[in-house]
Amino acid sequence: MLKNHDYNYQFNIDKFYKNYLKGPKIFNNRNALDPSYIPEILPHRDVQIKDIAEKTACALLGDAPPSFLCYGQTGTGKTATIRYVSQKLAQQNSEIKPWWIYINCNVVSTPYRILAHIYNTISREEKIPPTGLPKDIIFKKLLGLLDSKVKDSICFLVLDEIDILVDKKGGNEILYDLTRLNENLDNCKSSLIGISNKLKFRNSLDPRILSSLGEEHIVFHSYDASELRDILNERARIAFHEHVLKEDLIPLCAAVAAKEHGDARKALQLLRKAGELAERAQSKIVTSEYVEKAQEEIERDYIMEFIKGLPLQAQLILTSIYLISKFNPDHIIISGDIYDVHSEIRGLIPGIRQLTKRRISDYINELALAGIITADVKSMGHYGRTKIIKFDIGIDIIEKVLCEIDKIQGILNHKPILLQTDKVKLKNNIFKKLI
Repeated sequence: MLKNHDYNYQFNIDKFYKNYLKGPKIFNNRNALDPSYIPEILPHRDVQIKDIAEKTACALLGDAPPSFLCYGQTGTGKTATIRYVSQKLAQQNSEIKPWWIYINCNVVSTPYRILAHIYNTISREEKIPPTGLPKDIIFKKLLGLLDSKVKDSICFLVLDEIDILVDKKGGNEILYDLTRLNENLDNCKSSLIGISNKLKFRNSLDPRILSSLGEEHIVFHSYDASELRDILNERARIAFHEHVLKEDLIPLCAAVAAKEHGDARKALQLLRKAGELAERAQSKIVTSEYVEKAQEEIERDYIMEFIKGLPLQAQLILTSIYLISKFNPDHIIISGDIYDVHSEIRGLIPGIRQLTKRRISDYINELALAGIITADVKSMGHYGRTKIIKFDIGIDIIEKVLCEIDKIQGILNHKPILLQTDKVKLKNNIFKKLI
């Protein structure tokens, strides 16, 4: 039996589990709502499926398919479509069975680790250590392994979020090596497939890589509300028991996700979360009320994850806004105030450099684009133009996540000098106590 801190409430975990097992059954297969789930039907991706199938079909004959790129915003089905085609390719009655190796460059992000990941995935016996060997040695070992184990088959290397790799040291070099693998192989053949959320990613590629990787590309457009409804209907048919979803539920989830650039992942996440909230409440029906609650939880979780992933300087900009709002909720915050407070609090943390006003303005724009704040430009007459900054979400959520950041939690009770009424500003960021 568990108790909370005030001892006024007792939670009987055994009773909870018994009631849960006796309660209404909402899900038939909740995994069908995971982004990683590959259904038998991928609605509204026939054009892309056909294009990828045509590019990869020659692998069934032992020929090397071209390398190519897939572009599209988050949640447009890029990875799902690649995996769908790979499954269909594997099901064909052919003597040659292609190998598929998937690498998320957000997780495996250095040239060394990429080569080691490919080697270890194929080998499954001898392992390359996470660090320590010269890269050229690993590359030679990988070539030997491809020829000896993959043999006359095709090895598809899928680099998800490939744009992250290009920004890393040695990223262009490893991409060049991987696109030229076939020149160094005797038996095996390879094909590199890059997946990116950035449509202008090709512009940052080395011309040598662009000639072999960037000439072939497939674009995935964002889904509209109607297309998202079709996707959700197909998944819901597998995921839920019959008659547990209200008729307006799927159109509502689709409409919400359509506003988020047609993100199918968001739509699936929202539908699953709504079902889980209904399940916890022992409800027999999933209603729009649970969709609204699910949206609030998802947005709160997204905001907290986003803020934790920001650079420390951006977190300090956010902290500056928070401190002004905390100690004087009625204060109209302008961009100059944030510059002053940032200049003040960055001195409280060792090793933090002073930012220019332009860089602070860039961070403010990024926070506004993420929906954390609003930054409306206002004319101040002959004083010029400035940004009026407000939080676009609850300050309690901001406080909660800032309290979890080690370098910032210690300054959250610091009252900015500009809000101390017994001090006046002389120039720049210099204040003097009133006599």
